[in-house]
Amino acid sequence: MWMMWMGRDRMMALLAATSAACLGSCVNFPTAAEAGVSYATEVVPWPTELECLNSANPTVAKEVLDQGTLTIVIAGGDNAISDAEWASYTPSWGHSKNSDRHLRFDESCFWRSPASAASCVGDDCRSIVEFDEHSWVELSKIHAVDCVPRSDDCNPSSVKEAQLAVIVTEKCHELVFVGDVLELAGPDGERAIMHATADGVVDLDVPLPAGWSLSERTLTEPLVLHPFGGGDGERCFYNIIRDQRAQSYHQTAYARATYP
Repeated sequence: MWMMWMGRDRMMALLAATSAACLGSCVNFPTAAEAGVSYATEVVPWPTELECLNSANPTVAKEVLDQGTLTIVIAGGDNAISDAEWASYTPSWGHSKNSDRHLRFDESCFWRSPASAASCVGDDCRSIVEFDEHSWVELSKIHAVDCVPRSDDCNPSSVKEAQLAVIVTEKCHELVFVGDVLELAGPDGERAIMHATADGVVDLDVPLPAGWSLSERTLTEPLVLHPFGGGDGERCFYNIIRDQRAQSYHQTAYARATYP
């Protein structure tokens, strides 16, 4: 009934604003155990000859979460949203903006969307969806979120002080880091490389869980990061870790031969 007297414009503005804020309060992420997801912490076979789907390396990733499927899409295709439009863009109901990602890697190669087979070639490797009058490429799918230390209300958009959110993500994506990098280290041999910040500013003093540290180091040669999962490479997994300051990392070393 309230929709009848509120007015269409005001109602749509409210729905859009709710959607934009919904990632932190409306999406219930299962843990890896609850989702029944597990993978070998062995690098997948990576094609030696590959036509990367991304033609350039943007400094800001324009990412939107489909809250129904937990699929992350990125601006792409024939009608991708521009940087200028992105600044004021509010996603429609059922979608929410990822926090802005100011990227820190030097090169990347996007192989295929999660639903595409490892044998795909060319455009068959890219799943295109359209909404809000723009085209988007399916980049990754969130399967679960685990928090360190464990928390009953774990959510990557509202990471608590001295906490890390570990986002179990399916994504076939190569990242290359050169020179100075920021490395997150855990107490059981875990390692992760910072790949993005929310505002372009790094906070080395962000509160971390006990036994974890964040430090800068200089690579003596390029670090080429490929997804994990082992086997025939049909499925590509990364753990994307996020801290309280929305600084994000790709995990590069694990505590065990399987995750979790």
